[in-house]
Amino acid sequence: MYIFEINGPPIPQKQTRFCSRGKFAVAYDPSSKDRERIEWQIKPYAPKDPLDGPINVDVTFYFEVPKSTSGVRRRQMLNQVIHHTKKPDADNCAYLITNAMKKIFYNDDSQIIDLHIHKRYGHQAKTVVKVVPIQQIVPTMGDKIE
Repeated sequence: MYIFEINGPPIPQKQTRFCSRGKFAVAYDPSSKDRERIEWQIKPYAPKDPLDGPINVDVTFYFEVPKSTSGVRRRQMLNQVIHHTKKPDADNCAYLITNAMKKIFYNDDSQIIDLHIHKRYGHQAKTVVKVVPIQQIVPTMGDKIE
C-alpha cells in the first residue's frame, strides 16, 4: 500500500485545446504543467517499477474553507456537516491525478479496478492518495483449502 499527499489546491484536468500554427492545426494539453508538478511530488513515494495487475485507488481532495466564512459555518465545514459541492468536479480532479500516476505507479490507468473519490473541506488545500495493489486470486481447481 502506498499513501502520499500532494500539496496545493486540487486542480481539474483541462480540456485539450487546438490552435493553428500557420497552415496546420495543433493540439496541446493545457494541464501539462500541472501534471508535471504532481509527478514531481509523487515520484519519491512510487515503487521502483510500475505495479502490474489490478489496483485500488482512493483519492481525497481537501479544499480550504473560504476566508469570509463565519466561525460556526467554518466548524460545520471542517466537521463535514456542510459539504464541498462547488467546482471543480471531483472526477475531473481525479482524472488529472490518475494520469499523472501513469508510468510511475502503474503502467496504464486501465489497471484501476476501484476508484474512490472524496471532496472535503480542510485546514489546508491538499490531495491525499492511497494506492493498494490487489492480489490476484489463484483458482484452486477444486482442492480443499485448510
